[in-house]
Amino acid sequence: MKKKFKFINPLINTLKPYVPGEQSLDSSTLKLNTNENPFSPSPKVKEAIQKCLLKKATLLRLYPEPESDSLKKALAKYFKLRKNSIFIGNGSDEVLAFCFMSFFAGRGVLSMPDITYSFYPSLAKLFGVSVETFPLAHNFEIDLSQIPKASNSIVIPNPNAITGLMIDKKKLIKYVLNNPNKLFLIDEAYVDFGSYSCIPLIRDRICENLIVVQTFSKSRSLAGLRLGFCVGSEELISALTDAKNSFNSYPVDRLACSAGVAALGDREWFKSSREQIISNRSFLTEEFTRIGFRVIPSKGNFLLISHRKANAVNLFEYLMRKKVLVRYFKHGRLRNWLRISIGSLESCKKVLSLLKDKLC
Repeated sequence: MKKKFKFINPLINTLKPYVPGEQSLDSSTLKLNTNENPFSPSPKVKEAIQKCLLKKATLLRLYPEPESDSLKKALAKYFKLRKNSIFIGNGSDEVLAFCFMSFFAGRGVLSMPDITYSFYPSLAKLFGVSVETFPLAHNFEIDLSQIPKASNSIVIPNPNAITGLMIDKKKLIKYVLNNPNKLFLIDEAYVDFGSYSCIPLIRDRICENLIVVQTFSKSRSLAGLRLGFCVGSEELISALTDAKNSFNSYPVDRLACSAGVAALGDREWFKSSREQIISNRSFLTEEFTRIGFRVIPSKGNFLLISHRKANAVNLFEYLMRKKVLVRYFKHGRLRNWLRISIGSLESCKKVLSLLKDKLC
């Protein structure tokens, strides 16, 4: 139990901070626990960073663009959006934090799935948001009919951050449109690995009760630079900007902005990287199933797996001894499941071989 110190806000003593996957300083350790992209960023990203450092280094003495205008312009062109419908932050986690602070705090009940990205409840606690979770279906799908009717706001990860499952497109759009008085935040961190985006609903002004959050960390290989964004109505984005400017008016640095613009400009690299990850996911799904694993059909860059004859924590510890990190969730319905990030084909074959040695 943490010692209570008299100078600390009492709220802080009640927090249960988000716990990320294990990090290893050993370069020989295979990291398949935090859903990072296994491939190096686009060569255009490297060129943009080098140019920024070599030719524009003097600009580093100046604060960056307050509203990250160059990246906003690139995102607006990429998604066919208006610039003032885009908000940019240091990773999607920061964007989520501003959304929780600006839209959910003091606004009644926020609903979210009971099995999802565990950063959501941490943010809710930090900003004093009242939360009511709803259960996933027996097959781990998000059942929209289970969302409490009294909810004022709803967080929907699509695909879900732990299961990789996406919601049927027609069902989700119909649900959002049928509830115009509820605010929806759809977290699309993994959207590029086989799902669909709800951004067109905002672009085409179909609904104003929607915020869509995405990240450059997963499909763009920029987790180390911390770059995320959200799309919403001009009124919602204006509110986020006011909140941001009351906290930190220069959130995204010049290197990250330059890298983001370059990443969006290399569609060939994006297509190739994405296709390789989807192919490796299909390979692992088939091979894991062949050796007795139950595999949830993921649309993310990871798989959630369980074996009827093996304890998940034992497999987790076995792989750790073999210098392979995967994700194990200790509680509830996930007690006997492992989440494994999709790595390079070589990495996939290595973890598969180790599990075969253990189980077969």
